[in-house]
Order: sequence, then C-alpha cells, then structure tokens
Amino acid sequence: MKLLSAGLLVFALSGCAGLSPGNPTVSILVDLDPASVERTVIVESITADREGVLYLPDRVSNNILRVDPKSPAPVVVGRIGSRTIDGKTVAPMPSGIAFDAKGDLYVGVGPFGEVMRIPRADLNPNKPGVAQTFATGVPGANGIVFDKRGNLYVSGGASGIVYRVGSGGGAAQAVAQIEKNVRTLPDGKAQQSIVANGLEFDAMGVLHVADTSRGAIWKVMVGADGQGSKPVLLAQSSLLEGADGMAFDPSGNLWVTVNELNAVVSVSPAGVVKTITKNAAQGPLEFPSAVVFVGKRAYLSNFDTPRRDNMDANGGTAKEGVGASIAQIVQ
Repeated sequence: MKLLSAGLLVFALSGCAGLSPGNPTVSILVDLDPASVERTVIVESITADREGVLYLPDRVSNNILRVDPKSPAPVVVGRIGSRTIDGKTVAPMPSGIAFDAKGDLYVGVGPFGEVMRIPRADLNPNKPGVAQTFATGVPGANGIVFDKRGNLYVSGGASGIVYRVGSGGGAAQAVAQIEKNVRTLPDGKAQQSIVANGLEFDAMGVLHVADTSRGAIWKVMVGADGQGSKPVLLAQSSLLEGADGMAFDPSGNLWVTVNELNAVVSVSPAGVVKTITKNAAQGPLEFPSAVVFVGKRAYLSNFDTPRRDNMDANGGTAKEGVGASIAQIVQ
C-alpha cells in the first residue's frame, strides 16, 4: 500500500530482488506525491542543470519542479499555461525537458506542437517563470536533445519524424524518419505506436532514437547541415519493449528506461542489450520514463502508468507502489 508522511517522504528503499553485491542499488530519492497514488502528479521526463540539480515537468499542474538531490523537496520554478485551440482549452501536458549550453530550459509540448522555453534567470521559486514559444511545427513533440552546435532535435512520437530547430528557434524542419509501426501488447488489447520517443547523442555526435513500439534503438548519422541519414538499427530486443528516455553513462553505454517492464537496460556501442535492474509493481521503478546522469549516479522519473509489469496482482492501477517519484541508481 501507499506509504504516507506528514511531509514529503524521502525513501531509502533497496532495489529489486536478485541484485547481488557489486550490482547497482536502486532506491527512491523523493516521493513527489506522498498523499496519493491516483496520479495527481505525473512526471514523464527529467534533466539536470550544470550544478546537478534536477528538473521535471508535471503534466497535471503543468509546473516545472526543481529538486536538489541534497535536499530533495520539490519546489515550483516555472509553469506552462493552457491554451485555447479551436475554441477548446488545451492543457500542455509537457514531455521532454532539456537545458541548452546557456542554462535556459526547454520543454516539448505535444498538444501545442511546440517546444517552449524558460530563461535560466526566470527559473525562480519566488516568481516562477512562464514558458514561451521557442519552436513551432513539431506535432506530438516528445523527447528533446541538443547537439554540440546548439541545434535542438525533437521526436514526433507515432509519426516517427525527428525534427531539427536551430539555436534561434522558429519553425522546425523534419530531418529523419523512423518507419511507423504498431505493436499489440501481451494483453491482446493495448497497442503501442510510438516509434520516435527518447533521443540522445553519443560522444561522436550520432543521434540515438528510442523506438517504443518495436522495442528498438536506432542510430542516425547527422551531417554538418543538420540533416539525418537513413536510420540504422542498433538493437532490437524483448528487453526493450517500452523503450523510453535514454542517457549515456560515463563508460559510453546507453541506459534506456523500459517503461512497460519497470526496467532499466543498457545497450553497448555494439548493440548488446543487458538488464541493469527491474522490479514488479511495488517499485522502486514504476513505469520509468526518463533518466539523467549526475556523475556516476543515475536519476529516473517514475511516470507510473498502470501497464504490463506496473500493474497490481489484481490487474489494478499499481496502488502497491509509491507513485510519481524520482528513483536513483548508485553504481
């Protein structure tokens, strides 16, 4: 059952059963919604600033949360307003989040077909900054990542399109295409059609794309003009079914949050896939959706969607676990 606290509860839970000495230890850094597991907080992505402080967008309040791992009580430092589209109020439901080299914060907003920005100086708990449009023409905007030249790349979800936006913002340009696909989940009912999800560049500037539908990772060579080559399959595995956010560890292996399996896996440069850790619905991983490294420590957002391995034994809504939270993996 849900663990309650008078304040924000910081856990020191051990990792999943079966972790042997020398393997990573998984725990909860902070419960972001200690009074409920009814998804009154929903965090799909996570990033860190140059000081190692964590930032997450909440898809319920549409606030930007800041969490200092040294004192992990979340504070609101920004927000994204709803918008009237075709006479209807549309919530932003923010997804991918990333900093540029100057320290400005960017968030993918799929319902608006935009990427929005909050300047570094406006990330203020006393007067939270309001996000403004940076890039347009990115329907289904999901994962976002900057290259070394300051260009922003945005994944388009089920469309399979990867977009590029210059450092000055404006209209996005399609630069790569992952072929569309639909996978039926083991329940025989739910379907997964997102083929361009998490994005990450390796040290050589090669773009990696998480294909959630196929359970695959694609590599895209990006030219000096910002255009992508034809995607090349790096890895495809049942261990990657639900591949979502990604980050490279200090050794150059790609860590992938595998949301459907409550797992984190690594993909080597040669495409070898290995499970780092996984668990059942009790956590500490609960539909993990994104990962960021601060040094050797990995921090993950728990999106906590009730699906596949993140279901209670009775097929319910995963009330056995913590809910929206930040997990950490110490190697």
